[in-house]
Amino acid sequence: MNIQSQPLKRAIRNGLLMMAVVGAVTHFQGSEPFEVITSMLFTFVIVTPALWLSYRFTQKLLQRQQDKPE
Repeated sequence: MNIQSQPLKRAIRNGLLMMAVVGAVTHFQGSEPFEVITSMLFTFVIVTPALWLSYRFTQKLLQRQQDKPE
């Protein structure tokens, strides 16, 4: 099973990447370490479930298209 068929793993991976980007940007802007960490955690907590729902929905639509007779 590849990662394309595992929405939770994709969501966690991409959520962590986005969390790191947000952390780097807030750190670059000169924020305090506590603010950087809370921004990173907030990003992960909000973005990961949204990505998971999106990937799961897309996977169901793709499965329906593949199952549909031509």
